[in-house]
Amino acid sequence: METVEKDTEFHLSYSRVATYIKCPLRYKFIYIDKLPVKEHSYFSFGSSIHKVLEIFYHPEKNFINMKKPPFEYMLSLLDEHWISSGYATKREEQKAKEKALKILKRLYQETIFGFRPAYLVEQSFSFHLDKFKVIGRIDRIDYTNNGYTIIDYKTNRLLPRFFKITELLQPVVYYVGAKESLHLEKIDNVFLYFVNYNKKVKFDISDEMVEKGKNKIIQVGEAIMRKEFYPKPNGSCASCEFKDICPVYNRK
Repeated sequence: METVEKDTEFHLSYSRVATYIKCPLRYKFIYIDKLPVKEHSYFSFGSSIHKVLEIFYHPEKNFINMKKPPFEYMLSLLDEHWISSGYATKREEQKAKEKALKILKRLYQETIFGFRPAYLVEQSFSFHLDKFKVIGRIDRIDYTNNGYTIIDYKTNRLLPRFFKITELLQPVVYYVGAKESLHLEKIDNVFLYFVNYNKKVKFDISDEMVEKGKNKIIQVGEAIMRKEFYPKPNGSCASCEFKDICPVYNRK
């Protein structure tokens, strides 16, 4: 199969499929033309939080095994793994770090007494779907008495009241990846964990959801192979770094 990406094996992932669904032309700019993507502070913020929670719940590197006071350990992880890129000013960065500290403190207070290290963290997976390879990485997998729980951290500023098709697709991709690649047969729950609100949103993954998700991935993959990269106006156009070269956004 001829690939459409340069210097790499063609594959799909949740983020790539979601990007294509939102705007096929943006997908082309990022993944085929390899145009640079602007650094955003919210990416740095999210990555910093993810890294702290990854290590804090790590099967070997957690505070119990490391023999560290838990809250002090969490604070040290934030200092060590804080990402400064993307912030316009030092003041903006300082306020973001204060917010991260507040989030982590609340999570710590509400979860420390029932703390158990994760079974796996930042676990990569890959599986084949029709003629496409699908890859991904799961933030955290917990082992329970009955099976496994998948958790993906979200640092969204707002808590969604409903979920779009792309957001429903992510739990399905992780569920299928855990089953087919990691061979975790009994998955009890899949959660999106909105850490700003310390709220877990549970997804009951049905056979129908899996089938619809797989069909959507195949549909997107086939459209990419046909090189269907048309612009698709949406609510993010004004903040898109490619708006100056977009034929629709610049149309008079």
